[in-house]
Amino acid sequence: MPPTALARTSHSTIVSAPGSGADRLHPTVVPPPVGRFHAGRRVDNRPESLPQWRVSSTSSEVAIAVGRLLGGTAAVGDQTAEVLTTSHVVRVILDGPHSISTEMRLWGPKGVLHHCDGARFLTPAKVQGTPCGCPDSAKERVALAKVLRAPQPETTVTFRLADHYSLGWFEFSSPSRMLADEAGDIRTKLSSVVGEALCELSLDLVTVTVAGSADVSFRRPRLNVIGPWS
Repeated sequence: MPPTALARTSHSTIVSAPGSGADRLHPTVVPPPVGRFHAGRRVDNRPESLPQWRVSSTSSEVAIAVGRLLGGTAAVGDQTAEVLTTSHVVRVILDGPHSISTEMRLWGPKGVLHHCDGARFLTPAKVQGTPCGCPDSAKERVALAKVLRAPQPETTVTFRLADHYSLGWFEFSSPSRMLADEAGDIRTKLSSVVGEALCELSLDLVTVTVAGSADVSFRRPRLNVIGPWS
């Protein structure tokens, strides 16, 4: 099994350090990711969803390595590099439930009005940790979102690539409500895995019927927990 990876938290990382008789937990600074996965891009200042993963990095070596693994040719600039891969699914390694987190924000004219994790406030400090009042059901949250009264989610996943573990940490952030609604179940599954977990991060094609019986298709991010990484 590969060396134990760092587990990401919102403020620090908890790492297992071998001690005399038992491991000890030490908070440490999370190193910046070597690359970021994206489900879309901006073209002429307009958002465009993609059927395969796009990966950006400040390292041309990382982008080239990702292209070799997932297909695609790295485009290298002066300060950044990216590769439009030919893969919509990638095997990844997550180190525990803290590897996936969701934050909810409701914005107003002067900034953030509401900041929580779906159950408790994250800021401001005077209410941190207290119940935020957000509805429990996804249906209620969607209904409020349609009238712009619900906080918008951002789910962040931190991982390594299963086929190139030593390349370093990668990160994927998404505003998908589907992924946000599933994050709690994903954390529960990760908690049941001893050590690091092998997972599958994919962009799945979804078709829904909207008003007027019209079908709309889009790609949604999905994270499946497979089992222990070994």
